[in-house]
Amino acid sequence: MKRSGLAVARLLGLHGSRAMVLVCMMHFFSDWLERLAGVEPGNGESAAWGLSFSWDWPPWLTLLFVVLAAGYVLRCYLGHSRPGRIACRVGLAGLRLATIGVVLAMLAQVTLVLQRTGLPYLVLMLDDSQSMSLADRYEKPVQEAIAERVKKAGFQSATRWNQARTLLVEEDAAVLRALAANYQLRVELVAGGRLEDTRSVEALGAQLRSLEPTGESTPLGAAIRRAIDELRGTPPAAVVVLSDGIVTEGPSLYEAAAYARRRSVPLYLVGLGDDRPVRDLKITDLLADRAVFVNDVLYFEAHVSATGYEGKKARVVLRQQGKPEPLDQVDVVLGPDRQVQAVRLSCRPPEPGEFHYVVEAEPLEGEHQLDNNRQERTVQVRKEKIRVLLVSAEPSFEFRYLEAMLSRDASVELKTVLQDGDLGHAEQSRTALRSFPVQREELFRYDVVVLGDARPATRPGSGPGGLSPAMMQNLVDFVQQPNKGGALILVAGPKYMPLAYRDTPLASLLPMDLAAVRVPPEGQPAQSFQMQPTDLGLASPAMQLGAMPADTPAVWQHLPGLYWFLEISEIRPGVRVLAEHPTRRGREGRPLPLILLRYVGAGKVLFHATDETWRWRFRAGDVFFARYWVQTLRYLARSKLYQQSGVTLACDRREYRRGEPVRLSARFADPRQAPPADDGVTVLVEQKQLGLQRVTLRRNPTSRDTFEATLSGLLPGEYHASMVLPASAGPAPAVDFAVLAPPGEFARIEMDSREMARAAERTKGRFYTFHTASNLLADLPEGHELPLETLPPVPLWNRWPVMLALVVLLVAEWALRKLAGLA
Repeated sequence: MKRSGLAVARLLGLHGSRAMVLVCMMHFFSDWLERLAGVEPGNGESAAWGLSFSWDWPPWLTLLFVVLAAGYVLRCYLGHSRPGRIACRVGLAGLRLATIGVVLAMLAQVTLVLQRTGLPYLVLMLDDSQSMSLADRYEKPVQEAIAERVKKAGFQSATRWNQARTLLVEEDAAVLRALAANYQLRVELVAGGRLEDTRSVEALGAQLRSLEPTGESTPLGAAIRRAIDELRGTPPAAVVVLSDGIVTEGPSLYEAAAYARRRSVPLYLVGLGDDRPVRDLKITDLLADRAVFVNDVLYFEAHVSATGYEGKKARVVLRQQGKPEPLDQVDVVLGPDRQVQAVRLSCRPPEPGEFHYVVEAEPLEGEHQLDNNRQERTVQVRKEKIRVLLVSAEPSFEFRYLEAMLSRDASVELKTVLQDGDLGHAEQSRTALRSFPVQREELFRYDVVVLGDARPATRPGSGPGGLSPAMMQNLVDFVQQPNKGGALILVAGPKYMPLAYRDTPLASLLPMDLAAVRVPPEGQPAQSFQMQPTDLGLASPAMQLGAMPADTPAVWQHLPGLYWFLEISEIRPGVRVLAEHPTRRGREGRPLPLILLRYVGAGKVLFHATDETWRWRFRAGDVFFARYWVQTLRYLARSKLYQQSGVTLACDRREYRRGEPVRLSARFADPRQAPPADDGVTVLVEQKQLGLQRVTLRRNPTSRDTFEATLSGLLPGEYHASMVLPASAGPAPAVDFAVLAPPGEFARIEMDSREMARAAERTKGRFYTFHTASNLLADLPEGHELPLETLPPVPLWNRWPVMLALVVLLVAEWALRKLAGLA
């Protein structure tokens, strides 16, 4: 009755002393009824009362009779006009109406019906799964406040489980005592089971202190449904859940909320733990050349990913091991959780030797796992001369400036062939040869051959000194030679290169179909244009004209313009376009290419569709002209630095959780041994249940020696990957890795506050955190008291107080009529 009094007070909007007066009045009335019926309620029990009638008239007829009787009485007593007796007549009318009411109650045989009632049920559900053993890392002030409360409650660490127990047992178990005083408490465990000893708060608190979270899964949705179903006949007033909201088995929390709503059971969920993802920043998949020339641009490419730092800025730094000053750095705006972003850093090693480099992401606030923030690589820096052969029919501007510049470069050993030069040219120039090398061994001593607008001997009337078919075949073999692979640069010209080489051995090396090539007519006015590097070109070490990679695009934009170029409207498959025309388009609407790179056999072919790079010297001297050509020669000749052979098949980790991508990579120690086709590596992935799966690895766009593939959707199990193409003379390169089923309790460890809030809202309950859980008791509904026993009815119509009341009313009316002179 006290609970009912509080409910009525809330309904009427009464607060404070007025509400307490109403509660006391209803409590007194309830005690009087219990004494009248001889009921003695037990602990936590009360009596609910009601009235029953034995009346055969239909309600409408009864109401009509009451209205007519009341109207007749009022008309009889209030119809007189003497004003001095109005109070007397009102009193007489009231007594007559009361008499009629008592008579009707006696005729209806009014009976008092009583029921013994108990407190409503309330389910207190505790998540005892293993994820509740985690101790979250909050912001420092929050961490300290939680730790202090948990320690004050008698627990050591601020795990989620200890936070749940703290809410229940702190301040002498105030929450438990309040719940036990107002409800029949059922304490359920999510993993299964129930705390049976709820006879006293002390016993319940002792049980809670002895429990530990050991559940291997979290069937939270199923546990809520089970608790409601066990009280099917008497649904609980509410279900209070203390959990991190992570469901690893069975129905989701939202599905359980839909079921609870159909049963009119609100959910009050207290979320424990941090709902932010575990914050981590990591560097993976670091790629770098293993050997470079002194002062070459050395690139380091890596992947950056993070959790819990979306929108934050991270700094990735390149350092030489043992030296604190950074060689390069880049700022990355981190994306959504686990999104992989590529970063590129670079440096120019100034001296030869073996150097250890570190790519490291600077730690962010709140990050605790730092061992995955860095990757290391060892690089050989060599100081060797590049043997270059420069060939042209006539001394064009391109030929003359290249000869002059390269002959002064100490890192280049230059030889030239000028097919149509003067007879004394070979004697006058220290770099000139009398003719193109005839012997294969002589040609194969060079690292790079630069073939300008050279004259083939197959052209009618070409005269002596042209390139014979045997010489051209030697050039093809020079490029394709196994385990060596030379580099060939072809520079287009208005006379011979490349159209004069149609149907020659050299045509197989060209990166385009000669039918799609057009040479601008002589005398046609030409407009100036600036060569525009592609994204792939800007990623190439040869194209880095700035002091730093960030400066390179601006340098290209301000280079002097060019005029003449060869129009190439179609290129062969697999050819890489490093630079293109800024405005002119080909057949498919793509920009016309100006610099093309093709891998052929073990070598490389670079094609220039213009012979006017010498114009870059205007007002700048050899700065950009020399930088481009020397870097290009070094890049093409870099394979000579590799002294190892073989191929390594690897994956970025050895263990993966189900659903995570597996990255396979095959890297050739000598790029010249890499297959020429971009999809030239095939790997067999074997797993017992799935059998064999063929996976094609594709070449990394910026690294000739690296082939990659990403596997997804793999089932849990042990996997063995082995390379079948290209075939290996010895044991096939292989790698083993495992895909693990996610540990149910730790696949996700951040509190699922969003799902808990949705479930509470769906059932018209509430969602709390550890800090707001103090509002729980005030928000809980009172529920409906449970009927325990129907007591024998107590007839009221034939009891002596009723008869006495009838006599008193009749006597009082007679006496009042006498006094008023109405008798």
